[in-house]
Amino acid sequence: MARRDIGDAKGGRPLKPTAGFTALAAAAVVQLVAAAATNAAVPAVTAQAQAANAAFLAYAPPPASGPGALCLVDTGVSVNPDTQPGLVSSTAVDGGSGADVDPDGHGTTMAMIAGAAGNGMIGAWPQIKIVSVRATTAPTPGQEPSFEFDDYTEGMAQCIQQTGYQIHAIDLALSSSIPPTPDQAQSFANQLGVARGQNIAVVAAAGNTPGPLGEPAAEPGVLAVGAGDPKNGVCSFSATQGLTFYAPGCGLDMADALTDQPTCCGNGTSQASAFAAAVLVALMSYDPGLTDTKAEQLLVSTATDGHLNAAAAFQADDLGAIVSAGNANIPRTPSPSPSPSTPPPAKPSKTGFAVSEARWTNDRLTLIVTGLDNDRLSVQLKYAHRAPRRITSHRTRTVIRTGRPSSMVLRVYAGRRLARGPLSVRLT
Repeated sequence: MARRDIGDAKGGRPLKPTAGFTALAAAAVVQLVAAAATNAAVPAVTAQAQAANAAFLAYAPPPASGPGALCLVDTGVSVNPDTQPGLVSSTAVDGGSGADVDPDGHGTTMAMIAGAAGNGMIGAWPQIKIVSVRATTAPTPGQEPSFEFDDYTEGMAQCIQQTGYQIHAIDLALSSSIPPTPDQAQSFANQLGVARGQNIAVVAAAGNTPGPLGEPAAEPGVLAVGAGDPKNGVCSFSATQGLTFYAPGCGLDMADALTDQPTCCGNGTSQASAFAAAVLVALMSYDPGLTDTKAEQLLVSTATDGHLNAAAAFQADDLGAIVSAGNANIPRTPSPSPSPSTPPPAKPSKTGFAVSEARWTNDRLTLIVTGLDNDRLSVQLKYAHRAPRRITSHRTRTVIRTGRPSSMVLRVYAGRRLARGPLSVRLT
């Protein structure tokens, strides 16, 4: 199928890496992350980086041969301040625009989990290059895109054709419970073999339904990644059967794909696969002689109780100097000394809050909450057949683009401290 690179702001030129994404540019990204980390809304070390012992990666020096690329076969990636520095190619299997067609920005979120530059969040490895292949249909506005099993195969094929970007891994973060036909499975296996023959690892989300692996994670030769919690447990929604490898997948520090504003508590095996894939790309970038098979083995063999331990993988590959250098560059926030003049923490000005409207229609959830003052509203949404979401807002009226949730819980925070709630709310 025909491909079209995403245009720049003027719509005239395709995005292309400049001078192989030089060490100078890579260093500039690291400096941007360090500067952004001084913003209290963007933690210097994300919850996911801490859980995976990967904090060093965001602040590591650039690899001598330049950073490699991750090819995302997803809903597309849209340009925002966090994706723009690393997005070097954006195409679609149907020949259309490579921009994200998902109302919730699934593909954009995966790009940010992997390599956000530090504006609204910090990615696993901000130096990474992102090659995006939209493998879903362009849906009716406001609706979720659909995809077929063959789209995985077409997406991988298009990744492999992008020969100028030093692609080390393909991430298939869109999961499905529908098994392929024998012909579809064979075509997938053939294309996966081509990828492996070019030293490209293939990573996939395990699936957001407890039980057996979803597709294509269940296919032979794919590195399936489940969702782990910060304590090396398993997130409640993650597939587990036949799975031995997990990466951070719940309670993640994130930013909204549409606004690039910091949020918290992202959840999904998609996010877990994107984070693990970014670490794998970084490992192969710092060790250019590493094969895709050996890189996967390093991630799995050094995992802590099956959970990704990025620093251990680097150290096992004699890259401990990268770990030390990255850790030394992490911005340190001095703790204030106790003082009698230090005022006590602010207390919420009200004892409660009121929900005057909670309505879902046309894939939009409208919440009207009074009594917030200057506090932050946290909305936890749970669904019957997908991973939960958590949205934060400071507004009295909040509109969220989402499928209909099965349940909803509200909490109010004063800073990082729970002030009021939880409160279960029914939709009208």
